[in-house]
Amino acid sequence: MKAEEMQSLMSTLSEHPEEGERYRAALDLSRYPEDGVVNCLVERLTREPSRAVQEAIVSSLVAIGTETVVARCAELLRSDDAYVRNAAVEVLQVLEDKSLGTVRRLLDDEDPDVRILAVNVLGELRRKEAVELLRRVVAADPEINVVVAAVEFLGEMGLRREDRETIRAAV
Repeated sequence: MKAEEMQSLMSTLSEHPEEGERYRAALDLSRYPEDGVVNCLVERLTREPSRAVQEAIVSSLVAIGTETVVARCAELLRSDDAYVRNAAVEVLQVLEDKSLGTVRRLLDDEDPDVRILAVNVLGELRRKEAVELLRRVVAADPEINVVVAAVEFLGEMGLRREDRETIRAAV
């Protein structure tokens, strides 16, 4: 019964012509922390024409909150769609305990845009480890736009002596 309901909800989300039905299906799928559900939600997020349904999908991804959600949202940081990228950042921020390791790895990504988005995730976490990672970005990232993003977040967090030293060394 559970599997049948889950399949029915995924089908409704993917195929139903009415926005309200897709919206309800997206929210109801939050009760199923299965990889297949996560994949369905992520795929639909990238194709969904309704912003309300997209927001329901993001809510469900946060509610499910598994490692698969984190991995799939990390992939979405490469999307051409700004809303999808920002939604992925939001999910990674909310799931900070599960996403920190992934975000740390993204700081070494070859794509500077992905690194900037990883900095954006860290900048909202307001955690000691996030501050330390932002300092590392300022000190070591070769791309000036990534460094500037990290400096901005360090400034918002309130610069400490070691932050000022890191920034001075980078300049």
